[in-house]
Amino acid sequence: MILLLRHGQTDWNVEPARCQGWDEVPLNEAGRAQARDQGRALRGRGLELVVTSHLTRVRETAELVRDELLAGTGVDLETLPLVVDPRLAETQRGDWETRPFSEIVASDTGAWRHYREHPETFRFPGGESLAEQQRRVLACLRDVALDGRPALLVTHGGGIRLVHCFLDGRGVAGFHEAATHDGGVDEVLTDGLAQRIESFLLGNA
Repeated sequence: MILLLRHGQTDWNVEPARCQGWDEVPLNEAGRAQARDQGRALRGRGLELVVTSHLTRVRETAELVRDELLAGTGVDLETLPLVVDPRLAETQRGDWETRPFSEIVASDTGAWRHYREHPETFRFPGGESLAEQQRRVLACLRDVALDGRPALLVTHGGGIRLVHCFLDGRGVAGFHEAATHDGGVDEVLTDGLAQRIESFLLGNA
């Protein structure tokens, strides 16, 4: 079993929303509450590993969730390892990072239209493509599947969408059709998962 958890809410997730990318944005109080709630909700799921993006909002979510998973158990933190893996990070969004989305839509109209209509060929100005992000997120997911321990991957909305695009066979073109929400959890079935991802990464899918 592998669970995907999107980080809790930040001030940049609420209107007027801003493009976060790799900018270091902390959780707000609502986001911290979401993380604690999920930690309590996930007790009893038998998780043995937590893997997190290195970015502040995700790392903070992962630490709060792990604290709640272990609360009152008397178990040492080493029993539930927390591994930081930058492959789970959000897309590097280059020149768009820190900017309000409303400003991007108004001033970068052509690029915004490309992002919305053809995400499979889009690259963030001065940053990364969604296709590149998908490959590194899937590589991390493959490695966790091969590890075999029941795991929680704490990541970003973009990464979770791209995993679903792969699993559903829609490709990156379906990026905007997949929905996620702050603090939400998705379960990924692991039967044959590592082999399927490996085939995709080798270009045999």
